[in-house]
Amino acid sequence: MQQSALQRFGFFVPATLAMPASGVDISGGSVKCVRLTHEHGHIALAAYGEVPLQPGVVVEGDIEKPDVIADILRSFRLKYRVRYANATLSEKKAFLYQILVPPGTASLREAVEFDLEAHVPLPPAETLYDYEVARQTPEGAIVSVTAFAKRVVETYQAVFVKAGIGLRALEVESHAIARAALKAKDRTRAVMLVDMGKKTTRIAVADHGVISYTTTMDLGGDLLTQALMKRFSIEASAAEEKKNATGFLRGKDNADVVEAVVASISVLRDELLKNIDYWNNPADDELPRTPVEKVIISGGNANVIGLAEYLADATRLTVVPAKVWQNAFSLDEYIPPMPAQHSLEYAPAIGLALRGAFNQSW
Repeated sequence: MQQSALQRFGFFVPATLAMPASGVDISGGSVKCVRLTHEHGHIALAAYGEVPLQPGVVVEGDIEKPDVIADILRSFRLKYRVRYANATLSEKKAFLYQILVPPGTASLREAVEFDLEAHVPLPPAETLYDYEVARQTPEGAIVSVTAFAKRVVETYQAVFVKAGIGLRALEVESHAIARAALKAKDRTRAVMLVDMGKKTTRIAVADHGVISYTTTMDLGGDLLTQALMKRFSIEASAAEEKKNATGFLRGKDNADVVEAVVASISVLRDELLKNIDYWNNPADDELPRTPVEKVIISGGNANVIGLAEYLADATRLTVVPAKVWQNAFSLDEYIPPMPAQHSLEYAPAIGLALRGAFNQSW
């Protein structure tokens, strides 16, 4: 892979000089951290933690209160010994697209830069970008490009500097999730990643392992909780317990619960189907695309019983919860000190930490 624009602007430290980097996932609702270490010949989980955010701290991917984020990062440095980090940038701030680079093109970087203004409504001097070849075709290389406003990147850089943590790389959340969740076979086809949080749901397509499409919906697992609260006139904690214990598990004693969650998840189901159809059926003037063959779900609400089976029935595709540790170690040989039900919430942070553990750039 060519060295990225983010790296050229000082976000990269050579592997021979840098310590392993932790993963820091900054979202609108919380900041999560994962630190991995090498132990007895394998990777191990050294520390992890989460700090919830009040509304208004991070808004639509913009850090509105940098001092708050810097203080949280500083606490990670002191409590979890985070010295270097890879971190997420919000996909809401990203311009992500694919281009075709014909065979024989002398410089891939120059080809990307030449086409940048056609896809990114920002002056070149105010734009930072990264790119990666997704696949080769007879017509040329299909290249996925991700661009950000320079001011967004500099804001993230500044909070890490203030916290005393060396920032080694920034990438979109779905790229980090892909690093943790995709198996080798998944990098030979198109896989949809669905990260379902409390308030938002991210949908992305990994085209031969490379994130090539993303969208974010302002709805998440709280829809299920609120539906159960309304249906049974119960508090949020009781609704969460009922959601996680019963979910989509059909049975004569669960009919009311299943009816409530199915009705509330229908919007997400329809959006998922719409995005699969969009990806699988490009317009005549768009680049050809490999159809989605599989869906991997992550996020705290991916733990809901029966959700994967419900979505599989709706999409007619294989739908599975992410196995976020599979590219770090074998669970037959090592059990990390993180409850299994929490691991899906930490998928982006785990993927970022894996980048640091292996000094990977992809």
